Amino acid sequence: MVDYHRVVITGAGAVSPYGAGVDTLVENLLNNVGAVQFIQELKDTPFINSFVACKVPEIDFTFIPRQYRRYMTKMSLYAVMACQEALKNASIEKPSDDTALYIGSTMSSISSWLEFTKKYFDKELNMVKTMAVFQVLNHSPLANVAQALDMKGPGYFVSNACASSLTNIGLAYQMIKAGFIKRALCGGTEEYHPIFTGCFSILNAASTNFNDNPQKASRPFDKDRCGIVCSEGCAMLYIESLESALERKANILAEIKGFATNTETKNIAHPSRDSMQQCIQMALNDAKLKTTDINLVNAHATSTVAGDIEEVSAIGNVFGKDIKVNSLKGHIGHSMAACGSMELISIMKMMLKNKVAGTLNLDNIDEQCNVVNHIRSTQEIKINNFVKNSFALGGTNASIVIGRYN
Repeated sequence: MVDYHRVVITGAGAVSPYGAGVDTLVENLLNNVGAVQFIQELKDTPFINSFVACKVPEIDFTFIPRQYRRYMTKMSLYAVMACQEALKNASIEKPSDDTALYIGSTMSSISSWLEFTKKYFDKELNMVKTMAVFQVLNHSPLANVAQALDMKGPGYFVSNACASSLTNIGLAYQMIKAGFIKRALCGGTEEYHPIFTGCFSILNAASTNFNDNPQKASRPFDKDRCGIVCSEGCAMLYIESLESALERKANILAEIKGFATNTETKNIAHPSRDSMQQCIQMALNDAKLKTTDINLVNAHATSTVAGDIEEVSAIGNVFGKDIKVNSLKGHIGHSMAACGSMELISIMKMMLKNKVAGTLNLDNIDEQCNVVNHIRSTQEIKINNFVKNSFALGGTNASIVIGRYN
């Protein structure tokens, strides 16, 4: 009989389109502040027909010593700041040598790659600086965080598109649960580039109908939704075994009760409610919870026409029409690899406040999405357990179950 360990969350850190800090993120979400803005560079780029995105405001990163900072692009800067907040939140002065690091992004810095390849095509590779090589590595954020925080433990960089951060959290949870490690920093990071919006424009999945009204552009489950609004940022959790947390008298924020991931194989570009439904049910089985034990589902819900219908149908099939559902992408857009951890942290903090933000811009629910109990405004709700979904382009699904610590 395997003696599994309970896994708890004792720290959280975030850099979001609202700025630095978890409290800043949650406060703005609860106050229904939208972060979507008009981006002139998008309008000036031929063949991109979506001119909106969410970007992190200017932040002073000079607190990171230059010897580390010069190797970092924005995604690494965001990650170091979020990790430091998570550690401080967990009352950890310095990560122990056995602390694992699980972090991911969709890809390395596009800006850095474009500069690198320009030197190549201009036949000026001799002009490329050493630090540029480290900025284009796929696992650049992992390496940079480890260097800046002197983390000597295991390091894993899992890149599963929009499911990256939730997958990294889930894998860290499984390793602690099985006893292979005792503690970990885990999550995802992303830095925005117009090419992200360009990719979704090519797929006819970028928001295009609200270029003149950016705050209305991201509208999950709404009948007038027309696509994704790309975003950026980073969110990281400090998680550990219950024994470790109790031993050091840590403040326990929540418990990770279950996790599951699977892969959609019917269509690489089109989501499937069957696959999503299976993933959610597997996470519930891992948590050993019934559907009636879940008080809220925080949906991935990217504001695409097909994706929202498939996901909410899967949620309805598992939980029934009375389950409360919300999405935070109407507020902060789709931060790609960071969205799972950023939204998980947000709902976890809301759970502790007994107050939950509704889905912004859900003015008229699409008839095909009206199969659950949508939260459309900030409400006082007692949550004991919630499910967080991340369903990625390319077929990677992830669902995690978070509960109050008892």
